[in-house]
Amino acid sequence: MHDFQHSLSREGTHAEKYALRQTLFGTDDLLPMWVADMDLPTPPFIIEALQQRLTHPILGYPHTPEKVYHSIIEWHNATGLSVQKNDIVFTHNVANGFMMAVAAYTQAHDAVMLMPPVYPPFFDAISRHGGLTIEAPLVLHNNRYAIDFDSLEQKIQAFHVKLLLFCHPQNPSGRVWAQEELTQLADICVRHKVIVVSDEIHADLTYPPQKHIPLASLEHPIREQTITLASPGKTFNLGGLQIGYALIHNTKLRQAYLDYCKANAIYDLNLFAQIALAAAYTEQGKEWRNALQNHFTANITLLDNFFKANLPAVNVMKPEASYLVWLDFRAIFTSQQALKKWLIEDAKLGLNDGESFSGKSQAGTGFMRINLAVSTQTLEQALKQLQQALPKLNR
Repeated sequence: MHDFQHSLSREGTHAEKYALRQTLFGTDDLLPMWVADMDLPTPPFIIEALQQRLTHPILGYPHTPEKVYHSIIEWHNATGLSVQKNDIVFTHNVANGFMMAVAAYTQAHDAVMLMPPVYPPFFDAISRHGGLTIEAPLVLHNNRYAIDFDSLEQKIQAFHVKLLLFCHPQNPSGRVWAQEELTQLADICVRHKVIVVSDEIHADLTYPPQKHIPLASLEHPIREQTITLASPGKTFNLGGLQIGYALIHNTKLRQAYLDYCKANAIYDLNLFAQIALAAAYTEQGKEWRNALQNHFTANITLLDNFFKANLPAVNVMKPEASYLVWLDFRAIFTSQQALKKWLIEDAKLGLNDGESFSGKSQAGTGFMRINLAVSTQTLEQALKQLQQALPKLNR
């Protein structure tokens, strides 16, 4: 039985979500529902595996056991993505994975494309390496994002784009890309020799009837141009263990990536990351994940019903994957600053600012991202605070 109903204090754990409240929001007096980790316990079978290893008093350098490779291969084979041991390259986390990819496959001033609104560190990965950021903003139709393929291809041609940073499923909206969309994207990228870095960290939390289709699983030449980034970190709440890996099927691309990783002293997963991954990628892990998804579905419904009943002008973009929800406040607020002020000072909630997902396109202006990986009790408290803040909208 999994208890996702009751809150668990993170006091004394130095959790980033809580420790940075003053820095990000100017106050500690708010409920933080921003960064994508869970205020829910990591599965007990993972904790037990870590505790078992700690019965041995020596914590020296580990060698990656075959069990870790086998776990990754079996986990991804079940999704339709064929993986061989040699395809796997370990990274510190997925963000580190795409940072390495930008550095390995592009030179300063090369054009790198992304599709905002999108995960903010994508922008940072390009700018840190001196790349030229090319934006092909997603288009919003009926509260659902779509790729503007004409704009995408035109910009790829015009700027000689070398690499595409692709969020799949999409963050912040939770959009799951369909096979037809993936195929069209693949056709364009193969036609123009664009390497695709596909961040698939939220894939395991795709809600039925939607199905996550790994880009590299298509029967398409794009497999040879795709770097898939994955991790059990989001699904099993393991962000603090720094677990990530790349799946690279093209020998030349894999070697270039490996060379850059080694030049930056990135070799293997750390000891506890290895243990946690092997414990997570199991049948027990799948069962726990399914129960977690049921809880998230209930939380999403609770949030959606609240806005429909109390603030129907706010569009809730119900995610097709992940526990992150993209909220559209544009019908109520014309100023992002006023929106943030209301949430922080009146509702006492700390959410992700939509503008941080925007780039130059302003695709996230008027939006906020809320993290629903919390207990029922915590979400009910957040909704109570929103309810109490409603009268202050018209002041």
